[in-house]
Amino acid sequence: MKRTFIAMVALLLFAFSGLTTYAQGDAAAAASWIAAQIGADGGFGDGFSEGSSLSATVDAVLAGTAAGQDVSSWGSDRSPLDLIATNADQAATVGLQAKTVLAAVASGQAPRDFGGVDLLTPLNDAYDADSGSFGGMVTDHALAILAWHAVGEAIPTEAVDALKALQGEDGGWSFDGSSQSDTNTTGLALQALAAAGDADDSQVVSAALDYLRGQQNEDGGFPYQNPSDFGTESDANSTAWVVQGLLATDQSLADWNDPVAFLASLQGDDGALQWKADVPGANFLATVQAVPALAQRTFVDLPVVAAAQPPTVGAADDEATTAETDAVEGGAESDAPTELPETGESQPLTAPLFTLLIGGAALLAAADLRRRAA
Repeated sequence: MKRTFIAMVALLLFAFSGLTTYAQGDAAAAASWIAAQIGADGGFGDGFSEGSSLSATVDAVLAGTAAGQDVSSWGSDRSPLDLIATNADQAATVGLQAKTVLAAVASGQAPRDFGGVDLLTPLNDAYDADSGSFGGMVTDHALAILAWHAVGEAIPTEAVDALKALQGEDGGWSFDGSSQSDTNTTGLALQALAAAGDADDSQVVSAALDYLRGQQNEDGGFPYQNPSDFGTESDANSTAWVVQGLLATDQSLADWNDPVAFLASLQGDDGALQWKADVPGANFLATVQAVPALAQRTFVDLPVVAAAQPPTVGAADDEATTAETDAVEGGAESDAPTELPETGESQPLTAPLFTLLIGGAALLAAADLRRRAA
C-alpha cells in the first residue's frame, strides 16, 4: 500500500508539473509568434491602420517580457524598444503614456531616461492632486496607478478613492465611468487596486468579483460585457484582462472554471491566438493581450527581462499611429478584432492531464487491491 501511495503522489506531481510547463509553453509560443510579426522599424501594426502602432508595440513588449523574452533581440536593425523611444512623444492618452512606462520597467530600463526620452514626466503632469484623477478614461486612470506602482511611487489615497468612486452599482467598472460595466475595465481596476495595496477592501473587491462571476460563460471565458448588442461570446482579450485581475486579487483560477484553459483552446499550432472560438484566424491584438494571462503574470508584479541592447532614438516614423481604436486602451479592442491569416487551434492539455491522473490512480489502486486479495 505504501508503494501505491508513493506512486500516486509521484503521478500527482507529474501531472501538476505538466500543467505549469504547458502554461508557460503557451506563453513562449505566443511570444515567438508575436516576434515574427515585427516590422523593419521595430514596431508592430494593430491591423486598423498602416504602419506600426505605438500602442500595439507597447503591448508586444509587455507580452514578450511576460513570457521571459528579451525584446531588444527582436528585429534585425531596430527593436520594439527603439520604436517606443522614437515615437513616445506621440502618446496621446494618459493610458498609453502609462503603458510606455510599464514597457520601460519591464525591459529593465529607466523610464526617465529611456533612450534619452523622459517617459515619466508627462504621466506625472497629468495627475490632479485635488481630484485624485489622471484624467481621461477609467482605464487611463487605472493604468497610471499601475505605472506609478511599477516605478516605486506611492499611490495617493485620493487616486485610489477616485477609482473606487467610479465603480458601478453592479460592482463593475465601465471604460468611461458612466456607461455599462465591462469585464476589461473591471479586471484592470482590480489590478490597480492591488497595486495600491487596496485589494483587501472586501466591499469593493467582493462586489467586483461578484460582477465578474455573473459575466463568466460556461466555457470558462469572459465576454466584453453581458448583455451586449455585439455578442456575449467569450473572447481572448476580455478573458485575459479578467485573469490578470483575478490573479492580482489572489483568486485561485481553479475556482473560476480555469479561464486560462479557455485561452489555451484559442491557441493555434503557430502560437497565435484567435479572438473567439467561432472567429478563426490568428489575431495579433488577441495574442499580445493574452500572453501575460497565459504566463499568469500581472502588471502589479511586473516581470522584468533586462534588455541586452538599450533603446535608441531614430527618425520618427510618420506612419506610426497612437490613435486608440476604442476607449478601453487595448482592452475593448476585443469587440473589434482584426483577423489575420487563419491558423489552427490547439486544445488545452488540462483535461488530458487530469484524465491521465485519475486513470493512473485508479489502475494503481486496483493493482493494490488485487495484491491484497491475493
